[in-house]
Amino acid sequence: IMPINNYMLATEPLPEETAHRLIRDDTSMSDSLFVINYWKLSADNRLLFGGGESYSRRFPADIGKFVRKYMLRIYPELTDTRIEYGWGGTLAITMNRMPDFGRLSSQVFYAHGYSGHGVPIATLAGKLLAEVISGTVERFDVMANVPSHTFPGGTLLRWPGLVAGMLFYSLRDRLG
Repeated sequence: IMPINNYMLATEPLPEETAHRLIRDDTSMSDSLFVINYWKLSADNRLLFGGGESYSRRFPADIGKFVRKYMLRIYPELTDTRIEYGWGGTLAITMNRMPDFGRLSSQVFYAHGYSGHGVPIATLAGKLLAEVISGTVERFDVMANVPSHTFPGGTLLRWPGLVAGMLFYSLRDRLG
């Protein structure tokens, strides 16, 4: 499992017609890039947009500005829209982007490495861990049997390898 930083912004509230034109049916959206962008509208019609990653211990000085460039690639018509909030956090990714479930002993279970899908996956993990504690292991075992590979390079080279790999895939995303 490796740490990466991911960022989001919230725009000013958008006029109803603009919000409806951007996202017609109040759904959550994402693209298919390796370094994905994702977005949805808030209840007060702010565009909540996540995009961009970094791999160091430092966050951008202006997270809203950092994420804005990704938002404008998808919605260039929002050039004059004010960004009111920007935030970020560090998340745990796995090699295959699937969560890692398992056992350390007959009484110690774990679930981690949600790879940016923590809200829905952590909810599922909590349910499956509760089932295991109450004696039902079948659904937990389905997730625990998903192969989880370590990042290559051992302790010395895995960090530079992750950075190189993510930069490669980010470049590939940009070039199409």
